[in-house]
Formats: sequence, structure tokens, C-alpha cells
Amino acid sequence: MLIPRVSSKLIQRLQLLDSNFEDNFTTGILFLYTNDLYKADFLRLTKTMKRQVSFLNVAEVFNLFPTEFDACKTKTSYRVRGKWNYLLMIRFWFKTLFELPQLQQYDYIMRLDDDSKLLGRWFNVFDEMRRKNAVYFANDIDVDLETQLPGTMNMKQVTSDYIKKNNIHPKQMNMLNQAFNNNTVWNYFNNFEVSKVEFFRRREVRHWVDTIDSTHGIFKYRWGDAVLRYLTMALFAESHEVLHRPAYNLPYCHKCL
Repeated sequence: MLIPRVSSKLIQRLQLLDSNFEDNFTTGILFLYTNDLYKADFLRLTKTMKRQVSFLNVAEVFNLFPTEFDACKTKTSYRVRGKWNYLLMIRFWFKTLFELPQLQQYDYIMRLDDDSKLLGRWFNVFDEMRRKNAVYFANDIDVDLETQLPGTMNMKQVTSDYIKKNNIHPKQMNMLNQAFNNNTVWNYFNNFEVSKVEFFRRREVRHWVDTIDSTHGIFKYRWGDAVLRYLTMALFAESHEVLHRPAYNLPYCHKCL
């Protein structure tokens, strides 16, 4: 969980995680942060959780731009939370997370945003992924709109060119064909997701990720990690390797009270 700050609402959501996630508190939680936290914040979070708590300062890698990217001269049509902050977060979740040496010890990583809530009883999704030999546990499907994010549809040509140049045989061709419509691109609403670390460390997946990163599309057009995660699954994961939260009726909400 990437946390910008510690608040009473965050504490309440964490308590829901403890009470609703049925793993007998065997799964630890790692708090990633980029801003300085006070000692009291560390203590408050540690005392709140019944499971093992760890902290990792990712400020140095979070704020890295792609190679040959000029942050001073590059223009972007996206202006939310500062010129680059949100786009740096996208790059972190899409690329940098799986490069962190501290995470290589884990088989699976569950992402929960600090405004995510597990609303009811959840079985141990890590166990289910092991049973199904899955590489990804997906959230709801959503869309990004060209009218709202100009340059979104450029991903279609970039993806097509990548497939041809690298002789890629997409694992889920129907999923890929459905991804792009006239002015929309499908995505996974990935403020919740579970990822198999080994899958995202595979050579072919890393090559795709690095290629997308080199286009600077994340920073020029706000290509989101949600869209890019969807395309990654279409290209490299078999359909039986991707599980879907709605199919299991696991109650969840994002940015809810």
C-alpha cells in the first residue's frame, strides 16, 4: 500500500482489512511511502494492524523519469496533482514496483490504494491464485476515453507495432481485440489487484514494459497503469491465468465513505 499520509480514515480501512481478510493474519502488509512519516505514524500503523507490518521508503525511485525524458521541455495535456506527480505514480505501479529488490522475496503482491475498502468477508486470494496457478487477480473492467485523455488511442498503434516487430502471439487475442474501440480503451480498475511477481519479472514482460516506458506515453498522454495492465494480460497471460474479483463476489469499493 502506497500511503501519502496517515489519517483516521486510513486506520479504519486497515482495520477492515484485518477483520475481513481470512488468512489468520499470516499475510504481512508493506507500507510504501515517498513523504517523510513521523515516528508517531509508524507506531500508529504498527499498533493498528494485527498482522506483520513493514515500511519502505520509495521516494528515490518513485521520482525517476524515463531515460532521455526531458521533464522541463516535454509538454503534457494532463494537469492533476501537479505536473508530473500522478504520472510518476503510474510509472511506479506499471514498471518500478516489480524492479524493487525488496519485493523479490514475495510470490504475490496485493495492491490496495489507501482509499480502498474490503467491505465484507474475503477468502485468502493468495491461496486461490496458487490453486489456479494464476498470475493476476483483476478488479472491475473500466474504460479510458480519448476525449478526456487525448493521446490515449495512440496506444493502439504502439501495441500493434510492438506485436509485429517482436513477433508476439497474444495469449488472449479476443481480449486484445476488445480493448480498442473508436475512442476508448479498456482497462482493469487496478486500485485493487494481485500480481504474481515471477510473471512480471519474465523477460518478455519486462521487454514490453521497458518499450512502453521508452515511448514516454505515460508522461505525454497519461497512459494509465490500469490500461497498460489490461494490455499486458492480453499479450502475455492465458485466460485461465487471470482471475476476476467480480466473479467471486468479493465486496470492495474505492473512494467510498
